[in-house]
Amino acid sequence: MRTLKWQTLQDTSSPIVPPYDRLPQVAGRYAVTPEGNGLAFSMDVDYTRFVAEPYTPTIGAVIHGLDLSQPLDETTQAELRHALAAHEVIFFRGQHLTPAQHVAFTRTFGGVAEVKAFFPRLESHPEIEVVESTAQRPKAANNWHADITWREQPPLGTSLYAQVIPPHGGDTIWSSLTAAYASLPPAFQAYLETLTAVHTWEISNWTEYLLNKDASGEQLREARAKYPPVEHPVVRTHPITGKKILYVNSTFTSHIKGLPRAQSDALLSQLFALAQVPEFQARLRWQEGTLAVWDNRSTQHYAVGDYFPAHRKLHRITITAPQTF
Repeated sequence: MRTLKWQTLQDTSSPIVPPYDRLPQVAGRYAVTPEGNGLAFSMDVDYTRFVAEPYTPTIGAVIHGLDLSQPLDETTQAELRHALAAHEVIFFRGQHLTPAQHVAFTRTFGGVAEVKAFFPRLESHPEIEVVESTAQRPKAANNWHADITWREQPPLGTSLYAQVIPPHGGDTIWSSLTAAYASLPPAFQAYLETLTAVHTWEISNWTEYLLNKDASGEQLREARAKYPPVEHPVVRTHPITGKKILYVNSTFTSHIKGLPRAQSDALLSQLFALAQVPEFQARLRWQEGTLAVWDNRSTQHYAVGDYFPAHRKLHRITITAPQTF
């Protein structure tokens, strides 16, 4: 069945012509669950404004047919938001964007705000962080993480646009934490859904970063007062897809509330390792003009630091929402 704004067509080969404004065409199917105790429903979406080519069977899609330097109508924006939620990370190749166009496109997915201060910002557009590594100033976030989960309302996602790419290496990897959760036995899933985890920036390298900036420790004390540890359920539900997400990461999750430390550490080590399973991953080889947008609610990412001393520079915008989940 396909749905239109004003009618439903049973014949999926029928052409759609004006004045009808097309919505994504949806094919649904039911299948018996592996346990044999119910039915699972899945959907395939045929977008009307672009082609979404799956990047792997599990996560990611390459979006074809859009020039992101041009304004996008409401239908296109709605379909892109659906594609992001469904595929968790989407890629655009061969784009030529000014900083203003990059910001305008990113607003398709939510707000943009100055929510981080770890990287320098573009002077003309303070919404854009400059993520850059050179032989003189090497940087790489070569650890698995979701961004800023130590906030009560973490970012919805991120838009990352390639500027300078090394001749070899410098890939980014994303891992689906919906796939990670789905891989677990039902009884273990049910147990995890009863747990709460504590997230804090203090177990990352930000403490060292703040002390290097201010040896007096004043900035560190201010950060501790402004951003105390927060609690999140170990399993969260995606607000669009309804899928369950394993919501812990090794960079910012310190412990499981209410468990003895040894038991918490052992459990978290097991859960952290799931992000490293290749079957849950998509690995992007950057090219100049490539733009990636990922859902920070359902993924973790890893910037591969294998390209030094080559130059690598990307423009990053953090996507915000009043309510993340």
